[in-house]
Amino acid sequence: MNISFAISISLIAVIIVAGLIGTFVPLFLHKRGIDPAIATGPFITTSNDIFGILIYFMIAKLILGI
Repeated sequence: MNISFAISISLIAVIIVAGLIGTFVPLFLHKRGIDPAIATGPFITTSNDIFGILIYFMIAKLILGI
């Protein structure tokens, strides 16, 4: 029960963070004069992977106490 709760909460959090990153990174790059169509793909993919793992482990540690 606790494991499924930790996975569910972390999945929701990762989706929200990925949406925010996917929204604000192209806007930030456009303000800096960088073409967002070229630079956004690799940066968003890498940052979503890193933040996803970190969020999952933090939430699992909080809920499961491991």
